[in-house]
Amino acid sequence: MANPNRRGQAGSPVSTGSTGATATPFANTHFILPYGLRLQQTINAGTTSVTIPAGITFVYAIAVGGGGGGASGSIAGGGGGGVAWGWTLANSTCIVGSGGAVSGAGGYTRYGNIIAGGGGGQATAGVLGGGGSNASGTTNYWGIPAGAVGTSTSINGANGAGGGGGFSISTTSPVTAGNGGNGISGGGGGGATGSGSGTNIGGNGGNGLVGGGAGSAGTTTGTRTGGNGGNGINILTGAVTTGGTGSTGTNTNGAGGGGGGIAGNGAAASGTTAGAGGLGGGGGGASQGTGGVGGAGILYLFY
Repeated sequence: MANPNRRGQAGSPVSTGSTGATATPFANTHFILPYGLRLQQTINAGTTSVTIPAGITFVYAIAVGGGGGGASGSIAGGGGGGVAWGWTLANSTCIVGSGGAVSGAGGYTRYGNIIAGGGGGQATAGVLGGGGSNASGTTNYWGIPAGAVGTSTSINGANGAGGGGGFSISTTSPVTAGNGGNGISGGGGGGATGSGSGTNIGGNGGNGLVGGGAGSAGTTTGTRTGGNGGNGINILTGAVTTGGTGSTGTNTNGAGGGGGGIAGNGAAASGTTAGAGGLGGGGGGASQGTGGVGGAGILYLFY
């Protein structure tokens, strides 16, 4: 006879979903974890209350912090938001981090004891540690070190849980700035502000589950090319979320693209305006004009 205790197979498709005012509906996707757990709620920034059905004691949460904002009137891209996951007791409240304002750090996301830090901004460390940027992050709740600031001895950010920031270069053009390091959270790309008439190229954002924002190019009277935002990964489907491309031109062009978030692509730069980070922690791009904001955090609850 059939086993009465058998649960659905991992990876079986969910055809529809409805989870109330605090969640985003979903349809036709493979949102089932092992042991038959289903994605029940997708919670975005601004929501602070959670309704869990009676009888549910433990919840599996995937938390993503907000991405760091890229610099405005300066050079460094924002770091990608942190990512954390695991079991926690069911809770009626949550915090979902907002994306960092221009040059600012992203907010952290928390449900129960699952905490994901925000990405670092131009000169602001990530809250509880997110991806590296032009400022060092801080060690996160679980003791995982965040990405460090870029250095002149190693212009590309080091790879790690939080990718390090790319080094920003200000000397005689042509110069190419350092790329952000790869990691769970990609680091922000450095900026290139060499003076002269050569070509300056901003650093690319690091890749990971969440992509870092790209650095900008400036100062030169020659061509300015902003870096490309780092790629992320949609944690529910495995699809790549792409970073935005940088702008190219003379004078005040050369803005960086935004990093791909865990739930959305990063925006491309346009002229002097940098790209914003994608939903789910993407880092914002930098610009000599207007920097890009970081992507908002997100919270997934399975039970």
